[in-house]
Formats: sequence, C-alpha cells, structure tokens
Amino acid sequence: MSPKLTAQELVRELRASGVSAREIADELQRDPRMVSKILRGEARGDAYVKTLQELVDTGHAMTVPPRRRTKAGKIVPVRAPKGGPAKSVVPEDTGGRYVSQPKRGRFTSTSYLAEGGRLHDITLPKTKKAKGRAKAGEEILSKVRAAARNQRWSNKQIKFQLTYANGRTMEVGTKGGYAVSDLLSKLRGEDKKHPEFTNDPIAWLVNESKKRGYTNLDVDSTPITGVTMTVFSPVRPKTMI
Repeated sequence: MSPKLTAQELVRELRASGVSAREIADELQRDPRMVSKILRGEARGDAYVKTLQELVDTGHAMTVPPRRRTKAGKIVPVRAPKGGPAKSVVPEDTGGRYVSQPKRGRFTSTSYLAEGGRLHDITLPKTKKAKGRAKAGEEILSKVRAAARNQRWSNKQIKFQLTYANGRTMEVGTKGGYAVSDLLSKLRGEDKKHPEFTNDPIAWLVNESKKRGYTNLDVDSTPITGVTMTVFSPVRPKTMI
C-alpha cells in the first residue's frame, strides 16, 4: 500500500502537472492564499487531503472540504475580501459530496487532464435572453484566455462538443481542434470578416455549427444548452536521432 501523501506533497504534484494555485483553490472552495500557505509549509492542510487526492487521482474533485468549527460547533470566521465593510466573515458551510447541481451556483465543471489539459463542461439555460447565457459566454471566453496564458508549448488546441435543447450533440471545428491563440484572436474581434463575434463565443459557436450543414437541425432556432471544451496539446513529434 502506497504511503499517504500530505497536502503539501499533493499540491506540489498538482502544480507540477500544470494545475494553477488558483484552480486548486477553486476546487477546494478556499482562498488561493491558503494554497500558498500549504505549499510553503505554513499550514498543514489536513482537511484538504481527500479532495487534493481526488484531483491527483481522477482530475476532478468530488469531496468538498468541511469548514473549521469551534468546540461549540460554530463555523470559524475567515478573513473578508479586501475593501469589504468587515474584517472577517462567517463562510457558508461546505463539506460533503458534490451532486449534479453546479457547486456554489456555478454552471461549469472542470476536470484536469494530463500535460496541463482541461475538460470544461458548461451548462446554458434554454431561453436565449436569459442572463445565464451571457454568463456562460463569459465563462467560455475566460477558459480560452486561461488556456492562452497557461500554454506549456505553443501548439495547444481547443475542441468543442455542443449539446442542443433537443438532445442533439455536435462536434465543431477541424479534427485537430482550434489553435488557442487563433481562437482567442477571433473572439477578441480581430477577425475582420466576423466582427459581430467580438466577446460573444455563443454566437461564434452557432456560426461554426452551421458549417456542419445538418439539414435536420436548425441551429438558429434550437439553442445550445451545453458546451464541452477540451483543452489539449497534440502529441509532440519524437526527436530525430
């Protein structure tokens, strides 16, 4: 039986595999400063070991670390965000297992893959004018930007699978996916042919799906309700000897 790793060792392993401190903190539902403290050995982080181990083993966190409590059973206050009216706040209780509902009211689930890859599942409301669709668009753009910042080498790709309100699924784009830098340029409005897609990745995805030419799926009237983004690095060629 392999020895149990400490929180510090697990965080180091995740960081070495390309998971950022902020991403680790997000999965733990804690401030990134706590991850830094664990990494520096200033905090043991025993309460986070189970979640960190899940991230290392499966790339996805299923357990929510519980909040610290006093002997009386009350949740220990934490430092409030900068600029807030109070120095400390009592956080919401966590602890337990994730269920199908998005955690903390979010609609994005992320799994961490090898070589710094990511699998993002984003859920959208059916109503086209719902605020959640705009937020989903912001989330997609945020993931593209993050992929561009975290590139380990320059040929990182993104591929999309779309789910429509009628249950149909569709993969869009070329077989190898979209180059991250090119995709980000298009969504920033640098594509002169399609300036209407500036900061609107949902509209861009609808336009890309039209290129598939499905005669039995009207992508203009049937809304996208799910976007799966896979961020990956193609296999690098072996060094010639």
